[in-house]
Amino acid sequence: MNIRSLTILIAVSIIGLVVIAPTATTQQPLVARKTVFSTLKVGQAVTLRDKGNLYEIGTMDLDLPMTHRVVEIADDFIVLRDESELIETRIPVTAVRAVIHMKTRPK
Repeated sequence: MNIRSLTILIAVSIIGLVVIAPTATTQQPLVARKTVFSTLKVGQAVTLRDKGNLYEIGTMDLDLPMTHRVVEIADDFIVLRDESELIETRIPVTAVRAVIHMKTRPK
């Protein structure tokens, strides 16, 4: 084997290690962060109650008409749209008193 072939072999080996090494490390999968809105889903029907300067968001396990639908969920706010689709309310998490889930059926 001549020096040129050895140099090319070493260069290819180093490049291979650089490409493969970062993908070979094992990383823990990201766990979804739990927030007060974690149990809600975009499109879900909810009720919105104004309790002074705070809000209560309610859900039911029955598919009944509710006053609002969830439009967007973030860690620090939620966006609800009323059923007439005229009013969209962006509520910061600091203004939510509770998220209430009413179960009418046993499991």
